[in-house]
Amino acid sequence: MNDFIKQLELIAPISKETKEDLLNHLKIKKYKKGEIVNQKGRVSRRFYFIKQGMLKHYYYYNGNQFILRFFCDNRFVTISDCFLRNLPAEYSTITLEDTTIIYLEYDDLENLCKNHHSFEHFIRIIISNIAIMSIERLKTMLHLNASERYKNFITEYGHLQHRISLGDTACFLGISQVSLSRLRSKK
Repeated sequence: MNDFIKQLELIAPISKETKEDLLNHLKIKKYKKGEIVNQKGRVSRRFYFIKQGMLKHYYYYNGNQFILRFFCDNRFVTISDCFLRNLPAEYSTITLEDTTIIYLEYDDLENLCKNHHSFEHFIRIIISNIAIMSIERLKTMLHLNASERYKNFITEYGHLQHRISLGDTACFLGISQVSLSRLRSKK
């Protein structure tokens, strides 16, 4: 639980009282590789922190898998479409390796925000970052060619390449594995 607090404080400092209240509401869950954290069509009202492991957000359309994002150790994550709107998720989230997640239920998060301005500030920063990352991801897919998308992938996820399969990398980039192999051979 202290990992959650340490990462939180890198984003926005919180008081001792806030930490104590927060620690009373945090829960932990372990997942095996390949387990679904949230299924498309289900509502998830949890705010996650990946203590250790890796997740991906993905969905299928016309028989093709599309990967929206990867998340690894020491990252905050939520299923933003349903977390913020209390609607069923439009994509699924699955573990790519054994993963330990610390989480906070939505109602607890709301109460913490009401009672602790510093925690509300932290959540505002996280939600803003989620929005910015989503816009950047969309711009990348719309405006960059495959080679440029691969360069961005290496910049953002290069340190995780050994943890992400080639198939998942290709799906994330919106290209075939053959095209990915060609891009990789040019390096």
